[in-house]
Amino acid sequence: MVLVGIVALAGVLLLLILSVLMMASIEAGLTTRRASKSRAFYLAEGGLTRGMLWMEAQASLIEGTATVYPFGADPDTAGHGTYAVSIVPDPSNGTAERPKYTVVSEGAVNGHTRRLELRVGVGQFTDFLYFTDREHEPGFLAPVWFDSYDILDGPVFTNDQIGIHGDPTFMGHVMSAYGGPDDPTNNPTFLYYNGDQFNNIESAAGSNPPHDEPDFQNGFELGVSSVDYPDHNLTNDIEALANLVGLVIGGTNEIELSRTDPVTGLPMYGYVSYRKAGDPWTDVEISSINGLLYVSGSFSVSGVLDGELTIASNGSIWVTDDITYRDSDEDGPNPYCDDMLGLISGTDVNIDMSEANMNDCVIHAAMVALDNCFRADQWNSGPLRGLLTVHGSIVQGYHGAVNTTTVVDGEEILLTGYATDYNYDWRLQEDSPPYFHEFFGMGNYIRGKWREVES
Repeated sequence: MVLVGIVALAGVLLLLILSVLMMASIEAGLTTRRASKSRAFYLAEGGLTRGMLWMEAQASLIEGTATVYPFGADPDTAGHGTYAVSIVPDPSNGTAERPKYTVVSEGAVNGHTRRLELRVGVGQFTDFLYFTDREHEPGFLAPVWFDSYDILDGPVFTNDQIGIHGDPTFMGHVMSAYGGPDDPTNNPTFLYYNGDQFNNIESAAGSNPPHDEPDFQNGFELGVSSVDYPDHNLTNDIEALANLVGLVIGGTNEIELSRTDPVTGLPMYGYVSYRKAGDPWTDVEISSINGLLYVSGSFSVSGVLDGELTIASNGSIWVTDDITYRDSDEDGPNPYCDDMLGLISGTDVNIDMSEANMNDCVIHAAMVALDNCFRADQWNSGPLRGLLTVHGSIVQGYHGAVNTTTVVDGEEILLTGYATDYNYDWRLQEDSPPYFHEFFGMGNYIRGKWREVES
């Protein structure tokens, strides 16, 4: 009986040992498979990065719709496996205003594959709600500060250092090229007001309590690569194009969108009207000038846009009253709005100190001030003017001022000008006002969303 018991116990122990060995073998297999899948993912991820670097290193943008194999059609060996990269242009690129691409990378390790796709677009200045070449007004050491009355709902980019005074709100991603690879003499930092104009400090931190506490709701990047900014000479190219496909007028003009018809008393939707002081109005159907009007001089503008129109000038632009889209409401353009306005100034875009603008001002437009800035006229004098609301994009040579503030007992107080509410028109990521894509491309690729797909 003892012998039988010993044999039985030995059998049980043997079964336990076999079970443990089997479980260890299964676990080892699972671990190997998990490791292989992870390695395949990392290889695919590395392939995406290498593919993007290849695209950015090319002298020109990829043309046509044929798939490109930057490193050959056969997979490359790396680590414990292989990866293959291809670049697939969108089928619509032959006619699309803004080409798009998909970078595809597939990693393979021990029979396990992972496939990643990255959407890539062509960069344009209007990819940003707010873009500046410089944050300093010429002749001034201090920047034009972002203050507690600034709300920016969209992506922000500057080639310069960002100055923070108080608690501005940045709802989109913020990027600064100050101290980046093209600016090796400086360190990537913000400039904080720090409670006193003589006590400013530089810091890479995203806050400077208790004085300056900006709200970066979608993060920030300091020290990124800079972007070449166009100058006033670009207006010559726009004028040449307008002479071919659009309309060119000269002198100082008043421009009104959808002005009231003196006969019917109804808005002339789909029309742009212009005149010099003392002259009668000239009414032009927007479609008849292919959406492009060039003014050799300066102009003022207001009204309601119905259609797509770019108005450019080698001089100044003055906004004398609200500029809105017909298909919009108090929250800006409606979801399926097909109205889009571009305002291009060779110098500056000014919010006129008109009676209409003394109690808020609303602008729906993508605005470019090549040499100077977007600003409020007499921003540092006069009474408060309410809220300046923009739905679109602001691109400017340097940061223009729209108000003055002061600090009283630790609280920032608005003294003159406007509080701001800047909102990005997200349609600009896919579309743009007429001919903007020809003149305001940044010459680079913009990385979009990536995803993993079944291989």
